[in-house]
Amino acid sequence: GWISEYEFDNRVGWSDNPHWGYRGDINGTWGGTDDYGVYPEPLVAPLAEFGYRGEVISAGGNPWPLRARLDAGLPVIAWLGLWGDLAFTEYAADGTPFRLTPGYHVVVLHGYDEASVNVSDPGPGILRTYDWDAFMHYWDVLGGMALAVSPF
Repeated sequence: GWISEYEFDNRVGWSDNPHWGYRGDINGTWGGTDDYGVYPEPLVAPLAEFGYRGEVISAGGNPWPLRARLDAGLPVIAWLGLWGDLAFTEYAADGTPFRLTPGYHVVVLHGYDEASVNVSDPGPGILRTYDWDAFMHYWDVLGGMALAVSPF
């Protein structure tokens, strides 16, 4: 079903730590770490409010959790470090560490085979294919973060 982007964003909220909410201006310039975006965890509660289950995946280099969800017919959202491993650690006001990387991007996985992963790339609005080696390199930059989404 259709969900208002603005209503969803307001339910997610904001935080310097993208594990807790949107970091910076959601409509800011892409690629930096000030107007950055959000990680999977803050998306789970708003998804539930709209009737969807969000399952956070932190696979750390293991593609099997992604494959299992795709085999079950679930879309999987993946966080990629497209500029390579430029990640660094910052700290929330309470001292909680978190990782940021310039050039991160989020795509929706919709299929795979033994050679490649098929994604929908919302930036340019196109379908794209990554070979597994390239995909894993990009995905590992932030520790293999992903979010499987399904209806309740």
